[in-house]
Amino acid sequence: MKGPAGEDTVVDQDAPPAPPTRQGVVGTTRRRSRLPAWPALLRPRQWVKNLFVLVIPLAVHPAALLHHITPALATLVTFTAASATVYVVNDWLDREQDRLHPVKRHRPLASGRVGPFGALLLGTGCLTVLVVLGARLPPAVQAVTAAYLMLNVAYCLALKNYPLVDVSVIAIGFALRALAGCLAVSAPFNPPLIISVYCACLLMALGKRRHELVAAELREQAAAQRPALTGYSVPLLDQLMVLLLAASLISYELFVLAAPHPHAAVTAVVTMPLAIFALCRYLQLIAMRRVSEEPGRDVLTDIPLVINAVLWLTALTVGRIL
Repeated sequence: MKGPAGEDTVVDQDAPPAPPTRQGVVGTTRRRSRLPAWPALLRPRQWVKNLFVLVIPLAVHPAALLHHITPALATLVTFTAASATVYVVNDWLDREQDRLHPVKRHRPLASGRVGPFGALLLGTGCLTVLVVLGARLPPAVQAVTAAYLMLNVAYCLALKNYPLVDVSVIAIGFALRALAGCLAVSAPFNPPLIISVYCACLLMALGKRRHELVAAELREQAAAQRPALTGYSVPLLDQLMVLLLAASLISYELFVLAAPHPHAAVTAVVTMPLAIFALCRYLQLIAMRRVSEEPGRDVLTDIPLVINAVLWLTALTVGRIL
């Protein structure tokens, strides 16, 4: 799917200078991943995104998830293999361009720690795992997984260069994860929840684009590093994020109230403030410039958001069980 950067690093004082860009010479500090080069190419820190495969079924129908935990876990591993394949394809296609980026030049392929042929072998291995595991899943889950893979390959090839299309593909990827998780455990399909997931993830993707615009020293530099940025401005992104916040909350409320449970109204009253806090807190992080190019890591390292997420999922699950 997309190629977020920002690997943990240590400083190498003896590193050679970075290649020049159109704006001059990038800093001479070299960043090395603490992970070995081959695993780092698969971006394991990004795999947490695939937990949507389990979290959404848990929110929709906890009993179904527990009863079908084996296919749910198989779907999780399948999507992890699919996303790892996409990361390898993305870095292989962008390896020359990434060498000119102040952060992405430290990726395994761009830095030369992994060769192009070796990366292709690794990607083929991930694709093999995907096919072997996917063959054991229900046909509907196979179709969603195939759609996810094809959509993200298209993103790597061309779609990431088009404003709004790029972030829409990212958000659709999360919606497909949620849909696959529900299908794997035979949980009821819930359109309002899928729409809410899409809107919330689209908001986060736009927040990342806003960070990239603000962090760029020159607009020309940002456009060179990510062509889609030419179609964005900070005021536009701010307006779109507020719109998506409202759409996500409305869809979520419809999801909770439509549940065939006697305590649906109580669940809505209890969980709605938590959902509002989560989105408002993320907007606060964006406004305070405390987000990076990895929104997922920002969310998982923000203590208030983590506590809020635990409380929300607990309240929603209890409301479904009672």
